[in-house]
Amino acid sequence: MALVPRIVDSGSPAQSLHGYHAVDRLCGSGTLTAFKKQYRMVDDYPLQHTGRSDSMDIMRCYALVKRAVSGSDVADYATLDIRAELHRAVDSAPEFAATRSYFEQQKYEITDVPNLGQEAYFAYGDEPTSSDQTFHDINHYLQVRDGGMTYSLYWTDNYQVGKNTTLDRETVRRAMLDDTRDILKAIGGS
Repeated sequence: MALVPRIVDSGSPAQSLHGYHAVDRLCGSGTLTAFKKQYRMVDDYPLQHTGRSDSMDIMRCYALVKRAVSGSDVADYATLDIRAELHRAVDSAPEFAATRSYFEQQKYEITDVPNLGQEAYFAYGDEPTSSDQTFHDINHYLQVRDGGMTYSLYWTDNYQVGKNTTLDRETVRRAMLDDTRDILKAIGGS
């Protein structure tokens, strides 16, 4: 009898999907109520796609949003990029841990989020965008894993010191949490 080499071993078995299921319109399944209090969707957004396969379903929603800046004719544009994956063939935990390690290596500020999935965290970065240190990109990530379901909400904006502002950090975090809970409930989470 021949032995099959370990390269055929798929590693840890997949975890339960905990009732999550694929939907055709990820942003349409949740209302994005918290972000819509701050912004309005730009025409032709959000862009939504779902791909299904035996090993993994991927749902994605990308939106360009804007808000009026008080006392100015300038609009503040930001982006939302939301992705949920249902892993049926492999354990999602190692890749989820690797993503966290990436953020740590990039010197993002990491904050654990209790009572959301099996594990969840925020990754936050505020970086100058060029040689002019007054221009900054703000990046907020909310990463969630619940069994075989992984979820990411990425919000980004920018500002120039002394010229314009962006939403304060706590307002963004609260909106990310509220809308994430709404979306995860809509795709079958508890």
